[in-house]
Amino acid sequence: MSYDKKMYPCTCSDCGKASEVPFEPKPDRPVYCRECLPKHSKPRFQKRY
Repeated sequence: MSYDKKMYPCTCSDCGKASEVPFEPKPDRPVYCRECLPKHSKPRFQKRY
């Protein structure tokens, strides 16, 4: 069995670098490279004190 995902070429909406993503990018939504994605991701959880 092969679990290779189809990769789609894209241009990072933040830095303009050419990259690839495992989904088909939509023209109306921004796409980020691996380096820029953490700057735009929401935190998965918040610590409660």
